[in-house]
Formats: sequence, C-alpha cells, structure tokens
Amino acid sequence: PLVDVVRGGAFVAMVAYHATWFATDAGLLDVPIRTSLGWVAFQKAIAGTFFGLVGVSLQLGAPVRWGPFGKRLAKVLGGAAIVTVTSIVLDPDRVVTFGILHAIAACSVLAASALRLPTPVLAGLSAAAVAAGIWVRIPGFDHPALAWTGLAPAVSPTFDHQPLLPWLGIVLAGLLVGRLLPQTPAARWTMHHPLARGLRLCGRHSLLLYMAHVPVLVGIVAMLVWAT
Repeated sequence: PLVDVVRGGAFVAMVAYHATWFATDAGLLDVPIRTSLGWVAFQKAIAGTFFGLVGVSLQLGAPVRWGPFGKRLAKVLGGAAIVTVTSIVLDPDRVVTFGILHAIAACSVLAASALRLPTPVLAGLSAAAVAAGIWVRIPGFDHPALAWTGLAPAVSPTFDHQPLLPWLGIVLAGLLVGRLLPQTPAARWTMHHPLARGLRLCGRHSLLLYMAHVPVLVGIVAMLVWAT
C-alpha cells in the first residue's frame, strides 16, 4: 500500500506544480517557476518519485507477466501519443516528443530486462546512467532524433522533456529499493487515516488522473484569463 500512497502524493504535488506552471504561462501569476532553484528541484523531485516507483513496482511484481505488462505499456504509449497530439494543438512550437510518459515506457522496457541482474551490477548501471545524464553532453545529440537520450547539449522548447538519461538510472535504483522493501517494516504498513486511503486511490489510478488533470487545469486557467 505504501507504494500507491507515495505515488498518490507525487500526483498531488504534480497537480500543484502544473497549476502554477499554467497560471504563470498565462500571466496570472508572476512566479520564477522555470528559473528558481526551489521550483526546479520541486519538479525534479516529483519526476524522480514517479520514475523511482516504476522500478519499485517492476521489482515487486517480478517475474514479469508479459501479458499484463504489455497491456500496461500499451496504455502508457497511448497516453504519450495523446500528450504529443495535444501539445501540437496547444502550441506547435513546444511539441512534446519525449515527455514523462514516453520516458516511462522506454525505461519500463529496459528495466524489465534488467530484473535478473546481480545487485552490484544493477547499482553500477544505475549510478552510470545518472552520472551520464547529468554530466555527459555530446555535440550533435541536440538533433530531434537523438535529443531523447539526455546527452544533448541543448533541447528545443517543449512543454515537457524527460530524457532517457538520467531517469533510467533512477528507475534502476527503484529496482534496488524494490529488492529491499519486502524486508522492511514498510512492507507491513497498513492504512488507517482517510488521507492515506485517498492518496492510495490516486496512486492506483495515476495514469488516468494524469491524462485528465491537464485539460482540467488548462480549462480552469483559460476561464480565469477570460474572467480577468
């Protein structure tokens, strides 16, 4: 249950971030959401939580049942396609070509193939992927066909860009956490508080809520812009 509760908490935080982002983009708020270290760290923490939980969930569900895995992957890819099409409609100059859903789909496939790796090897790959995503930049990788890797010196303007690196490293770290979690008291944690139950419900339906919350926020912001 704790995994779903944490995922639900990350979803609530994401809604708060996106609401602020859209309101700032529309001129309703004056918040340095793109430049403030605090806001950037907030966004990275939210994304990192989602990616880490991808790995945790994969490990807890091991061995992979490829039928359900394929259905889940198809839903994520369908959501990613909808996000891309929606971004084209909203602003063709900021198209989402590799956002968080695109990255989760790619990382899920790669992490599923790494489930049987020895723990030291997995830890090394996780650290290498994170380090490469943070420090390695290769000239020429800013081409749209390669920017998704995370090795591009710069990327084109977009509503959302979550490259493969360093996030694959966070997913692999989630596999490591998933190996340890069943031996901790967290595995036996039970929910009694209504807030925890509400967050767990959000966490269990996070993909559907993710797809729904953006148009809702855009509609609210649009009405506020019209009213003011």
